[in-house]
Amino acid sequence: MKKKTAKILLLFLLALGLFYRLYGLGQNYSFWTDENHVAIFSRAILERGQPVLANGYHTGAYQWLLYWLGAISAKIFGLNEFALRFPAAIFGVLTIGVVYLLGKKIFSRKAGFIAAFLTAFLNIEILFSRQARPYQALQFFYVLSAYFLYQASNLKPQTSSKFWQSKFIIGFLACGLLASLFHGLGLVIFLNGFLFLFITNFKNLKKWLPGFIFLAIIFGYFFRVQLLSLLPGLGKINNFFYYRVFLTHHYLPLTLLAGAGGLSLLIKRHRPKENQKKLLLFIIFLGIQTMIVSFLLGQPFTRYFYPVFPFIILLAAHGLSQLSLFLASLVSQFCPAKAGRISQFQSRQGGTNFPISVPPKRDEFLNFSISLFLFLILIALTAWQGKISLLPQKIYSLNADMQEIPEVDWKKIYQFAGEKLAQNPQAILITNWNDLPVWYLGENLENLYLARKKEQGSLAVDPVSGGKMIYSLEDLDKLAEENPQGIAIFDSWDNYLLEGAHEYARENFKKEMEVDRLYPVQPRFWPVNVYSWGMEENKK
Repeated sequence: MKKKTAKILLLFLLALGLFYRLYGLGQNYSFWTDENHVAIFSRAILERGQPVLANGYHTGAYQWLLYWLGAISAKIFGLNEFALRFPAAIFGVLTIGVVYLLGKKIFSRKAGFIAAFLTAFLNIEILFSRQARPYQALQFFYVLSAYFLYQASNLKPQTSSKFWQSKFIIGFLACGLLASLFHGLGLVIFLNGFLFLFITNFKNLKKWLPGFIFLAIIFGYFFRVQLLSLLPGLGKINNFFYYRVFLTHHYLPLTLLAGAGGLSLLIKRHRPKENQKKLLLFIIFLGIQTMIVSFLLGQPFTRYFYPVFPFIILLAAHGLSQLSLFLASLVSQFCPAKAGRISQFQSRQGGTNFPISVPPKRDEFLNFSISLFLFLILIALTAWQGKISLLPQKIYSLNADMQEIPEVDWKKIYQFAGEKLAQNPQAILITNWNDLPVWYLGENLENLYLARKKEQGSLAVDPVSGGKMIYSLEDLDKLAEENPQGIAIFDSWDNYLLEGAHEYARENFKKEMEVDRLYPVQPRFWPVNVYSWGMEENKK
């Protein structure tokens, strides 16, 4: 394939990827709980010029860059769900491009295109490109940092200028820096890079070591709260089974092909040291992420593993490419009369693991045909599993794989609550999440109360919303008696909701509505119940 043709195909793939990610996004479906967190700080930037709430609360460096990108997008498109999700869509498209670059650099142009195609149309990739969350940006910087790291590992001081030596390491460090300003998991990039360069290019690493240490100290300070919070879970957390089920139950074809791709790197006799270095890059990125999300983070979520998902895709693309070469070799074995020398095409592909040649006049067509056949089988299997979009969809559920996140129409719930509270100025609002009422009803709510379990803290006032804390059913009962009117919003997902709050509300309040879905069809429902008391006279 000529370079010009490859560029045209890549641009076409990027354009399709953007279309798939934006299709239906303008319908502005309700944020889910974590997206509201981003929304309130992006709005604060528009209102006050910095990601600080009116009460002075801020998150420091945590997701700082995400808030600013959301604010910039909202300045252009208006303060709505589309605007705050738009930056993720852009990062999703950029990820397609960088997956191609890494695949082409490490494996081949064919493997790069296969990986880029899967990244463009797999549902999980489109899904996280449509969330006002940092995970798509994280994924982009993980892959881009791997590209820079691989380049840096090949540097030879005696044959390179000072700038040439530094630009790849600077690119890697920039990826780690920017990713960390999106999410604390961005710090893992520094760990991955240090370990990879320590093994593959220690001579150059000694020159860059002071920079690593300096950045480690700086970011260790800014993220000290998040890092220290991991210590109590050491030796007590084991979520490995969760992620194994995620890969083997939902993405078995990709996982098997990825295993074949890794095995090919391990046993290939052509340039074995270089192939071992490539395999090491994947082992480090996938292995360290798996260890962290399985044994350090308390709650298992696929979004924590998602940043390294393209490394599964890339290995699978390489595995498919190598499998096609192997099958082409088998075909030539059964046609000995037509067999000839090992072709230049096979040489460009890195050679096969078998001393079997394919005639040079037909090798490209044969290999292309087998590759296309295997690729179509892979697409058919993933489509049969519902994991890839052959046509664009307006809805992609967060729970299509591992059912873990409530998708509820919070806009509908808080529109009802807002109207009730406007009709009854003296009424109070009791709920369990602090960012939802801030986004939908505004900051500094005077009559807001949060019902939480006692072990979650002893603060009298929530620092984010300013809501007063309720830690017991006795306090809840006393609050209802002292306030003749009120609204209570309790969801069925939160493990830290005040124990017994649901039962108390059912027995003492009037049930106004139950909302259990955001989209017409969802894999799982987590109902949210809305109650009221003392408002019957205001009912229309």
